[in-house]
Amino acid sequence: MSLQDHLQPGEEILYRAHITRLTLAPLMALLALVLAVAAFAWFGMQSAPGALTALAVAVVMGIVLGWKLLVLRANEYILTNHRVIRKTGILSQQSMDSRLDKVNNIEHRQSIWGRLLNFGDVEIDTASDVGVEVFHNISHPLDFKRAIAAAVEQYRSGGGAGFAAPAALSGAERMRQLKALLDDGLISREEYEEKRRQLLQEL
Repeated sequence: MSLQDHLQPGEEILYRAHITRLTLAPLMALLALVLAVAAFAWFGMQSAPGALTALAVAVVMGIVLGWKLLVLRANEYILTNHRVIRKTGILSQQSMDSRLDKVNNIEHRQSIWGRLLNFGDVEIDTASDVGVEVFHNISHPLDFKRAIAAAVEQYRSGGGAGFAAPAALSGAERMRQLKALLDDGLISREEYEEKRRQLLQEL
């Protein structure tokens, strides 16, 4: 089943998040080391058994590396103008989505290495049965967080295709939500002023 089969009429993809390949760097480095040992055993020591043994180990590691890459590619995290979709699985697949109108809070966490190499976790706190949804080792996590926050704000302001703004949200509540986005650093001062003027015109 392709991703398009998951989309509803009028639903558009806004952002695709991926798990960083940097988590496989240690295995790649180890594979390169084993290949170097095989080359040294063959050319330097003229030891065919040693070279063949190292090559056999390298083949196994290559298979493991290829499988891990396939698993990473099988995990798709998609932000649309309606929801956030997590699609996983290679042979059998499963998907889980969080509606934008249910998102209460968005956080991102990065270790020191994550900040240096630009990967980390993004956590979405929702009011649905899903509860807390965590996306681990996402490449460019802050960009993903900002994209979700912008989509949520756009959705709640009535910009979601095929959806009207929730009637329960008063102008004052929408203004407070907009100010919270600014305070959290999720939108710029210019974006805040532009949206604030739009909300004031709608009141």
